[in-house]
Amino acid sequence: MANTSKTNSSKSSEKDPCWKGYEQVGMKTKDGNKVPNCVPESKSSSKKKS
Repeated sequence: MANTSKTNSSKSSEKDPCWKGYEQVGMKTKDGNKVPNCVPESKSSSKKKS
């Protein structure tokens, strides 16, 4: 049953890869892999306005 909970959490991460209070503003390279670039919502919203 532990695998079931892991599967559910991975599905939610596909939908929104960032933590609560953060949002994705693109992709970045980390250790040769592309990963989501998550920033706090307050910082990203100020970038969208300008």
